[in-house]
Amino acid sequence: MKLFRNILTIASVGIMMMSSCKDADFLAEQPTDVLLTSNALLNKAQFDVMSASMYRNVQLFYNSADGTKDAWILGLGTDVCFDPRDASTKFNNWSIVTAQDNYTNDWFNSQYNIIKIANTLIAGAANPEVTWASEAIKNATIAEARFFRGFAYRNLANIFGGVPIVDKPVAEAKDDFVRNSREECWAFAKADLEFARTYLPLTTTSPGRVVRAAADHFLSEVNISLKDYDGAIAAATRVIDGTDGNFSLVKARFGARAAEADKNYYYDLFVMGNQNTQAGNNEGLMVAQFEVTPTGGVVNGGVPSFSRPLIERMMWCNYWGLAKIGYTTGVAVDSTGRGVGFVRPTNYTNYTIWRNAGNDIRNSEVCIKRKYYFGPGIAPSTGFKPKDLIPKSFLTTRDDTMIYVFPNWCKFGTDKHINAQPDNGYVRDFYVARLSETYLLRAEAYLGKGLTSNAAADINVVRARAQAPLITSADVSIDYILDERARELYGEEFRILTLGRLGLVYDRTKRYGSPESAASIQQFNNLMPIPQTAIDRNIGAKINQNPGY
Repeated sequence: MKLFRNILTIASVGIMMMSSCKDADFLAEQPTDVLLTSNALLNKAQFDVMSASMYRNVQLFYNSADGTKDAWILGLGTDVCFDPRDASTKFNNWSIVTAQDNYTNDWFNSQYNIIKIANTLIAGAANPEVTWASEAIKNATIAEARFFRGFAYRNLANIFGGVPIVDKPVAEAKDDFVRNSREECWAFAKADLEFARTYLPLTTTSPGRVVRAAADHFLSEVNISLKDYDGAIAAATRVIDGTDGNFSLVKARFGARAAEADKNYYYDLFVMGNQNTQAGNNEGLMVAQFEVTPTGGVVNGGVPSFSRPLIERMMWCNYWGLAKIGYTTGVAVDSTGRGVGFVRPTNYTNYTIWRNAGNDIRNSEVCIKRKYYFGPGIAPSTGFKPKDLIPKSFLTTRDDTMIYVFPNWCKFGTDKHINAQPDNGYVRDFYVARLSETYLLRAEAYLGKGLTSNAAADINVVRARAQAPLITSADVSIDYILDERARELYGEEFRILTLGRLGLVYDRTKRYGSPESAASIQQFNNLMPIPQTAIDRNIGAKINQNPGY
């Protein structure tokens, strides 16, 4: 009875409102102060504030959540790395990679978030009410937005294939998006990147802000995807020969720890504070910025803000955890850091690619730590003396060598932490694009044209810098280039994007992945699944799922 009275009351109120609203114009809201693109983007400073959101989204690629959620894009479960803790986890077991998982879904959505911001900026720049100091500044502002839009469509096309192209702000509800082809997405990205490379500045005083060389770097890759090898070579050459600015490979000690005799210049590339041009590093073409301060930039910080630099936590082994299982007296030994061993390099990455490495400094003990020592805190009952190397017989379980002790790459951590704190203190800026990769992209384009001698010459520039044995044209193949990318760029390049654009996720994982990944990967995994939420919400048109999902 009470429920009936409530329904009757609601109905009566509704009837009264319907009859009175015809004459009650005063009920219509008339906002006097609202922010729209027409009145919020009226000068360069306001555009800069919004463009910062695009950089923030790139930060999130590297540091948005604990666990392996950020690592999958670096190649988790492919040829280069895997999750050593549980054989049944996502990408160790490719059969549970679905259209419902939040790994690929978050990546898909983050790219469209960048596209949304970029479209708003591009449309806002066309407003005649905007005050521009010069046409050059206006074009540079548009170029920055178009760079990020092209970058985002490159990211989407490489791993999802064709996706809907959205080239303007969506001003009202829309549920009839249609998929463009993969080639159309790459072509759209190409047009954006060509505009960006034309109007972006050569240099910037703001660390991390995109410059012309970054646009040409990604333009080279997109051109390779479109099989425009001449265009790819031209774009990469503009970066390499100095047309796009003063970029060069680091070949001498530099930066904050250059005076330490036991290190080398490849190690210097990954020392905290050494990534930007302003620090004397002319190799970084695009660098995502992370700061130590609470207002600075570790996205998933905590207290203090640097308490969760996830790249180190995920990708360094958990050797300090040996203390927890009785192997030491309970203190971290050997060196500092607090890795958790969520991501382990495959045997291919740790060993296979270093066969016949010669004196390659990238494989030196300082750059890939392979020897671990006990310190003075070791329990006397074990019989080991300080600084004795951990013997193989001491490691008795699978977890010992899969999680607690495996080669640590210097680019993910350091033996010196902020304020001498061993607990998660390593926060450095992260390379999105580095000049050595540009050489490898041009080598790939030369290979596409059948010019293997030219390709070998570019690969040898990277290898000579590393003091590695040089190769001949007979050695050049796409497999060799992918091997060299692993040696030079493991943990930096988004490996899944590289393998995805080449259609080699399946092939390379089958050959070099962990046993679980190799057993579960299927041909259709060369493309990632379109998020089911995007399909379900698009009721006005059909978005087809990628085959197999």
